[in-house]
Amino acid sequence: MMPEMLRGLLILLLAGTIHAQVYSPHVTRKGQVDSSDLTTLARGIYEQAHAVTERQKAEAIWRFFLTDGRFVKPGFWYHIAGWAYEEPVGEVLDPVKLLNSYGFGLCYHIAPLLEAVYDAGGFADARVWFLTGHTVAEVFYEGAYHYFDSDMMGYNAMGDGDPRKANVASVHQIEEDGAIVLGKLKGPRDVDAKRVDYPWYPADVREAAIDGLAELFTTKEDNRLFPFARYAPGHAMNFVLRPGERMICYFRPEEPGLFYLPYKRTEKGWEEFPQEVAQYQIRTADGPRSQKDGRMWSTGRIEYTRDVAGVGEVVIPVESPYVIIDAKFGLDVELASGQPVAVATSTDGGKSWEDAGSKAGPLTGTWEAEPKLLARSAHGRLTAVSGRYGYLAKITPQGEGARVKRVKITTRFEMNPRTLPALDSGTNELVYRAGAREERREVPVRLDVVERFARRAENVQFVEEQAQGFLAPRDAKPAEVTFELDAPEGGEIAGFTAGGRFLDMRNGEAPDKLTAEVRKTAWASNVRPEERTASLAWATNPDGPYTEVWRYDPELKWKDGVAIDRTLRWPEVFREVRAMAPGTRRVYVRYRLQGVALDSVRLAVMSAGRTRSPLLEVTHLWHEGGAARSHVEKIAEPWRGREYMVKAGTGAVTNDAVIYECAR
Repeated sequence: MMPEMLRGLLILLLAGTIHAQVYSPHVTRKGQVDSSDLTTLARGIYEQAHAVTERQKAEAIWRFFLTDGRFVKPGFWYHIAGWAYEEPVGEVLDPVKLLNSYGFGLCYHIAPLLEAVYDAGGFADARVWFLTGHTVAEVFYEGAYHYFDSDMMGYNAMGDGDPRKANVASVHQIEEDGAIVLGKLKGPRDVDAKRVDYPWYPADVREAAIDGLAELFTTKEDNRLFPFARYAPGHAMNFVLRPGERMICYFRPEEPGLFYLPYKRTEKGWEEFPQEVAQYQIRTADGPRSQKDGRMWSTGRIEYTRDVAGVGEVVIPVESPYVIIDAKFGLDVELASGQPVAVATSTDGGKSWEDAGSKAGPLTGTWEAEPKLLARSAHGRLTAVSGRYGYLAKITPQGEGARVKRVKITTRFEMNPRTLPALDSGTNELVYRAGAREERREVPVRLDVVERFARRAENVQFVEEQAQGFLAPRDAKPAEVTFELDAPEGGEIAGFTAGGRFLDMRNGEAPDKLTAEVRKTAWASNVRPEERTASLAWATNPDGPYTEVWRYDPELKWKDGVAIDRTLRWPEVFREVRAMAPGTRRVYVRYRLQGVALDSVRLAVMSAGRTRSPLLEVTHLWHEGGAARSHVEKIAEPWRGREYMVKAGTGAVTNDAVIYECAR
């Protein structure tokens, strides 16, 4: 007999198949750089800067991400510590998350982000250096690497000519000759304007600290190069609006003090991750605001209302393209005396559940619950869904006298407001587009209990150190972990993505989740360095044959012919597979390790979408002076792109929100 939970889930999902949905609706202003996709972002940056040559394109990307809003509008990115962090992996290195949920961070966020955009922008290569105290990016063109720094805001031209036309130095060149940097100065705070492109490390110039900047490079023994991708791809901005569901994107925090507050998991338990620094007036209560100007974060909400009368136990999936702050569940119930209803959430695909609360009758009316509270601290709280991008909500009437008629789920998230289509006074041209008719579901994996998630795990162990850890082979033999992926409701698989961070840890160095830098590890492989290998492969049968999509090669290749012996070999791997035969309902993804460890797994499965909704409403809300204004655009056939206009008045415009709503 089918378990009650699965029966309820099946009934709900089958009922949902008769309804039409909207797939990844998105609006930008005409000419606005679109951050929802890296390739589109890079193309938009080039167009906005009129960049044609590789040098122009490299500089355009550098300039777009300058952290100080004085130098580029709208100031897409700003500098702040402690706010772009998600357990269990730690500091966020996924470029799509950094662009859309955050829009801020430190050097170890922006350098991998630059690398990712350079790669998406068509360059032959880009890479990241860790200089012990600072992280920077290089891009390869015209046969050489060139260092551009958006965090400290500068680059270094070679020679005495026009810096906008001269060759740009690499990290290795500055390692060998600090005069490339120091030679731009007339005095400790006096820059030769003819030899630099503005801005040129303005904070360091102001503090007479350029010699310290040069020293970061020239003390090269502790400089380390990431010869593989440093950024961690895998997240996508895909989402689905179901009938009765809407997404509200605000241009500011919905209420004062609302933000995603990162917590770190340590030996002491849960602790707030952001640190207050009185010297720089950094206060956690202020949220992740820029210390330079008025730039801030913003928030939004996903509201989903569903009639569930007569269904019984029901499991409802919630997916968010943005990092989740918290959630709330409103239930219209009829509860006889002593007859309860319970709510629980899961962030691991139903492998485990956290109780959100229960209510016993008598009650006829509305009952509200929230996800389980995991920690409360001075500046906020951590719930069972905070810091995630999706969860399952399970509603269980417990007894014949307990009925649930309707469920309303409200999920609040954090986002970068500079990604939204901000209106100006006068006529605004808007561009609407939708994503493919496809549902994408991320498959969560916990490595510390990998046997609960894997179909097969052989010769593998979880090594825990300092409240973080990795999967590693038990001995010199290969270790294998295989995961089974299937489409929701037993549908056909249209494709999947697979990736993770593989670790060839030499010199006892491992990644530190708290700093995105280096920590010491006690684990050591007994496989000789030249024989270490790892691979990623997939099959439609658990016993194979497997098709390999990536293999680690410990022998490094150097595009510029300059070998670097100080490397951190932690390749971030990401592969998308679309070669699915019709009728494919399961695939198996195999991670193989020999002398190499693995500290993250990123999996997602794509399936064909359901019926498309014939109508989407996009609402723009703004104020002109003290008057509230709105524009509702009814988009028929929302799977087709289109353009439309919104006319605002001639006075100052304050943008409030953009709302996407799928009609019932």
